[in-house]
Amino acid sequence: MKNIAVIAAAGLGKRFGSKIPKQFLNLNGKPVFLWSVNVFASIKSFKKIIVVVPPSMLESLSSKYKARFVFTAGGNERSDSIRNALALIEDDVNYIAVHDAARPLILKDDVLLVLKEAVKTKAAIAVEKVKDTVKFISNDGYILKTFDRRVFRNAQTPQIFEANLLKEAYLGGGVSLSITDDSQLLEDLKVKVSVVETKFPNFKITTRQDFEIATAIITNRI
Repeated sequence: MKNIAVIAAAGLGKRFGSKIPKQFLNLNGKPVFLWSVNVFASIKSFKKIIVVVPPSMLESLSSKYKARFVFTAGGNERSDSIRNALALIEDDVNYIAVHDAARPLILKDDVLLVLKEAVKTKAAIAVEKVKDTVKFISNDGYILKTFDRRVFRNAQTPQIFEANLLKEAYLGGGVSLSITDDSQLLEDLKVKVSVVETKFPNFKITTRQDFEIATAIITNRI
């Protein structure tokens, strides 16, 4: 089986408030993005790792890591960045995994579980249970409805799809700027997407507090 991993690392991370995008900050001795890249590189079926980065950093990162990974420039939106990566993927690839570079805590076991499910169903994503009660709120700040949190999940990455399905979703027509993850595109094509609950912490680093928590978790793992 020939699989490709696409690591989405082109975002500017404005909410984090750092001059350097958070995915390139040093996390316990190496850049944030490299933690997840190394996980996919450790799985034999992933024959290529494509890292999508800000255009301004493409040359320096390609020079530094050229013997290990493939880098390509991101676009104005996340969907543009993924499309740029897909353009580099050969026709004989079986499955494509898309993962957020800002999720450095993903472990090999969880990637393999999502991959196994994707092989079975053609499309699978990592999720976690919603822990809090979910409220639907009106525009003026009043509760309209309370939902049963047992049926809700937070979408995570990796999201792994049969290669032809993901290419069709991205390259077959226009992609709305409101798309926030890849599985949504498959849902719009009426493709059933299965879910796998991650067994280990896999949150996205968005704030400095997230970064500190990730640092503590990795320190305890080492």
